[in-house]
Amino acid sequence: MRRKGATLLKLKEIAAKANVSISTVSRIINNQGNFSEDTRRKVMDIAKEYLKPGATPSKIAGHSYTIAVFVPEVHDFVDNDPASSTDLSHLKEEFESNGHQFLLATHARGAQTGGPSYRLLADNKIDAAIVFDPFVDDKLVHELVARGIPYLVTNGRRYDRSQNYIDYDNRRGAYEVIQYLHRLGHRKIGLIAGPEDHLVSLNRLDGCKDAFRDLGLAWNDRIVLAGAFDPSHGYQAAKQLIGLDRGITALFAFNDILAFGAMKALAELKLKIPKDISLVGFDDLKLSEYMMPPLTTVRRFRYDISGLIVKMLTELITNKTISEVHISLKTELMERESCGEAHAKS
Repeated sequence: MRRKGATLLKLKEIAAKANVSISTVSRIINNQGNFSEDTRRKVMDIAKEYLKPGATPSKIAGHSYTIAVFVPEVHDFVDNDPASSTDLSHLKEEFESNGHQFLLATHARGAQTGGPSYRLLADNKIDAAIVFDPFVDDKLVHELVARGIPYLVTNGRRYDRSQNYIDYDNRRGAYEVIQYLHRLGHRKIGLIAGPEDHLVSLNRLDGCKDAFRDLGLAWNDRIVLAGAFDPSHGYQAAKQLIGLDRGITALFAFNDILAFGAMKALAELKLKIPKDISLVGFDDLKLSEYMMPPLTTVRRFRYDISGLIVKMLTELITNKTISEVHISLKTELMERESCGEAHAKS
């Protein structure tokens, strides 16, 4: 739903003066949430300082939209995938700091039009949508297009068809990992992948395949073990891959949480990192540089993406001349001590 206002003012400055969060300022101005009368009065008094004569505080946030963010029905971002949890938290704060309403909704792979996510679309109560961590054959994007609802895809996207996206180049990031390990002399590399039906995992797997092809390395599906983005899968997959082929000299885990699980498995197998085996993760969680040894991983500049998503989704709502949005953000390989030159194994 939309409310027109005069101008979009600097909520960050109001928050700093009131010594509260940006989301608190936005909620109070838009008459949302439960706050003490003292907090509400302080924020509103400061907000009035930023108003032009005749304007009312309720219009300080300018245009306000209701944005639905769809995530997979089966997920545990908080415990098992903190990188995605952080992304969602930053998105929520960014939308609310700009005066928009943030709705988190779930949907299932191959869900029919009678599912809860489709009912939300049918109710005509949202202005735009974000499909976060989409499935490989996600039908939700088709439904959004059919209904003319502005949308963006993030945390996994299609490379083989046109859709609106703002995402990291996960495929390129994974490609560079294999290139890096190859330069260190590694020829047998095990891959601890995420869920087979999630695009973000498929993107990283495709990047690995691209690198294997370009480097002239033989591809074998047996070197890939897919599973949930949680440490138990990393632990079990590392043990299984080493058991299948003792010649493996490096493991590439598709996120840092998987790599943490793999570290425990390698320790139990009496394999030293990186002397006996090199290990790479993806996401560059803060904890990664404090592991023993510090984890080589792929950094995603996730603090930059939320503001860009809010800006471009607002443009898609208001600017009908925009046909498509294709924004691919860079990744960076963070070289640390979990990787070393390959040594031949007997």
